[in-house]
Amino acid sequence: MNNIIYRVLDRKGKYQQSYSDSISGGYSWAIDCANLTNGEVYKVCLDDSSNTESSVKIYPSKQNKNDI
Repeated sequence: MNNIIYRVLDRKGKYQQSYSDSISGGYSWAIDCANLTNGEVYKVCLDDSSNTESSVKIYPSKQNKNDI
């Protein structure tokens, strides 16, 4: 069984918080946290031993060229 979490990293790439997909509002909380820290959200699939199977950046979806 795959467990999905939303992992938030701040603008410097440091871990901030993780939110479970099984909790109502988890995705929204992750986005709110990323907005407060000017960070990113990754959708992470965990195996039964809580090891990362895959990790995909989902927010922000695109980086503005003017932000570089």
